[in-house]
Amino acid sequence: MNEPTEMRETTERLRVPEHMYRALGYLFPRLMFLNARYAPQVHWGDIAAALDGFPADDLDLASAGFWDLWRERWTSQAEGWAALAEASGTQAGRGRALRTAAAAYHWAEFQYFDDRAVKQRLRQRIRDCFLGSLPGTGLDVTERSLPGTGAGYWVLRTEAMRASGEPLPAVVLSNGLDSATEVEIVALAEAYLERGIAAVLFEGPGQGSRLGRTPVRAEMEPVVAELLDGLRTEPGIDTGRLAFAGISFGGYLALRVARGLGEHFRCVVNFGGGPVIAKFDGLPRRLKDNFRFAFGAEPGADLQPRFDELAIEPGPAPATEVLSVGGALDDIFPVEGLYDLDRAWSGRHALEVHPREAHTSLNLINSYTLRTADLVADRLTG
Repeated sequence: MNEPTEMRETTERLRVPEHMYRALGYLFPRLMFLNARYAPQVHWGDIAAALDGFPADDLDLASAGFWDLWRERWTSQAEGWAALAEASGTQAGRGRALRTAAAAYHWAEFQYFDDRAVKQRLRQRIRDCFLGSLPGTGLDVTERSLPGTGAGYWVLRTEAMRASGEPLPAVVLSNGLDSATEVEIVALAEAYLERGIAAVLFEGPGQGSRLGRTPVRAEMEPVVAELLDGLRTEPGIDTGRLAFAGISFGGYLALRVARGLGEHFRCVVNFGGGPVIAKFDGLPRRLKDNFRFAFGAEPGADLQPRFDELAIEPGPAPATEVLSVGGALDDIFPVEGLYDLDRAWSGRHALEVHPREAHTSLNLINSYTLRTADLVADRLTG
């Protein structure tokens, strides 16, 4: 019997090309991020499908062309999962497919800055898919706005937490420049939900779904003060037992919150931020574009004067306990700034530096987020 034509054809195994792994290996822990129950997440097969056959002659990671092709491939992957969700006859199947679609839409847009409308449309697809994945999970998401500053927040509680009827401790979680509230921040929130702590997902101006709509506001203390006012009226939240945590640029914001509003939080956690941003001229070109997009600056603008304004002068130790986790090889927030801060805030600041890690120590994120969540739980519930 003759073999079917498709069996006779030679096909190459689906894989991540070696040249892509060499160029982007540092990024793969970010793509897979944390083990998640509620948060959108892709798996290795999704990465292989998106990157298989990626041309070897288009590997300028600083170029718009590279990230445009990246966006096309991840968008195609996301649309495949969205179609699978639509075709699924079960709530469980639909939810799982939508979570993967949401993550793929995020990876499509996260380094794409050339068309603001396209980026915002993809960000909306992330949110729609995530919210569509929630039925049947038992996770409750309450959305609030802060009219004074144009910011907003979500409060996340599990079914068991709602059933307890008790006022809950809470941790406020802040985005970095390019993270998505529905992806990285929900993933970080899960460790606290598992410990009976409500999660408040904070979106200041220029963060999360507001990225590209308004410039990010680095002087975030007045916005967080308004958030605190909102939480005091939030049913079921014990504002006497709050923590604040941020990742990357959100970690920088966490340090500002500790210094300016520390008395309102039992502890503050900084994942990968620092008091000083590296010299603008020395940043990779695409990271410069990332900062310009988030800050609402013109293409080609030199942001060093802005970086100088944002540097945190340590001053006296804050009125709360602070933990910073950094990588010794961080090229965005140099670790030397954290050492200076640690000396100035001695007794109120704990510093954990990973010698072989770069920005946000992604290879170790599973372990340090677990240990940190235990520390925060001890401060809030112990």
